[in-house]
Amino acid sequence: MKSHQLLALIIMSALYSFSTLAEVRINGFASIVAGKDTSSKNFRNSPYNDEISFKPETKFALQVTADLSEGLSATAQIMARGSNDFDAKFEWAYLSYEINDHHTLRGGRLRLPFYKYSDYLDVGYAYPWVRPPRAMYSLLFSSYDGLSLISNYSVFDWDITSNLVYGTVEDTFFSTTSPTEGKLDDLYAINVQFSKDWFSAYVAYLGTDVLVPRADIETVAAITDAVAPGRGTDIRIDSDYGDFLGLGFTLDFENWLFNTEWSTVAIENSLSLDADQWYASLGYRFDNIMPYVSYQETENKRQTVSISNTPLPAQIHPGQPPLNTFLQGVFDGLKFEYIAYTIGVRYDFHPSAALKVEYNRYEDIIDAGSLGSISDPESSGNFSVAVDLVF
Repeated sequence: MKSHQLLALIIMSALYSFSTLAEVRINGFASIVAGKDTSSKNFRNSPYNDEISFKPETKFALQVTADLSEGLSATAQIMARGSNDFDAKFEWAYLSYEINDHHTLRGGRLRLPFYKYSDYLDVGYAYPWVRPPRAMYSLLFSSYDGLSLISNYSVFDWDITSNLVYGTVEDTFFSTTSPTEGKLDDLYAINVQFSKDWFSAYVAYLGTDVLVPRADIETVAAITDAVAPGRGTDIRIDSDYGDFLGLGFTLDFENWLFNTEWSTVAIENSLSLDADQWYASLGYRFDNIMPYVSYQETENKRQTVSISNTPLPAQIHPGQPPLNTFLQGVFDGLKFEYIAYTIGVRYDFHPSAALKVEYNRYEDIIDAGSLGSISDPESSGNFSVAVDLVF
């Protein structure tokens, strides 16, 4: 975290030092969001409960970009989130160098190019919904420290943009349930976008070594080592290779707007979930009003875990079940699958601002609230009202 702050301070110093020589541009955006769940169950770690709250998703941001001439620029984005008591922090801080008309190299703290809206993840005005579909936009991190090479081409009237990424991530994972300091090493990614007229699409891939010593998983790994020495490594998320594959396309034809994205995530040699996520969304513009509907789903691909049938010692579990039975119960407690339906409307009441009203209905297919939980499907609804603006 200190390295992130140091990098941001260096870039801000550069912005200040060159302000008399450079063209400085200041932009900003904000979202004022009120939400309320229909139950108090905190479904899928929802930031809301059964009382109206403005704090969880309200945010304000400023972005400063200094053009230092000859292809060099510096950018810093400062964000204050209600979920963090509006403590301002640097989301982005990077230097950019335009090598030529087709290639731009960036270095610093950057946004990972997972999804269609990755670059605008916090800019509510950029997408039709109050928030991007949770099933799809659910990874525990969104930024990295490293390098990015962006390339732009035009081929047979198609605009093609690629983004090659290399770097690391150091962050707090599972912040709402089991806060754990984790790290992603040797992270590499590629995102390629294609667009022509009213059609656009992308494909993205990311691979990295994942280290997240989550306390409850470490406890299960210690039990595994006690029964099957050396096999705890098959439980821990300890520098295990993980990857992400995503793709999606958009049809923005006349008054119709259709979005769909799909992704799959997996971590090898660990007690982790391999999951698929996807959504589809359709909207229709009536001048400056757009009603929309969407459907989203997440599904676990991996269903079993097997290490050893050796019984657990009585001091660990009085019933002395086989290790595999115990681990399967733990794994089942981690699994989750749910679907969600969304209906909403967006009203662009100003050239730089939009009002959104939205209802989401979430339904569990299977439930997992904690390690070793039993099947207990639940459902919940969420009402949200937001005003998104850019300036």
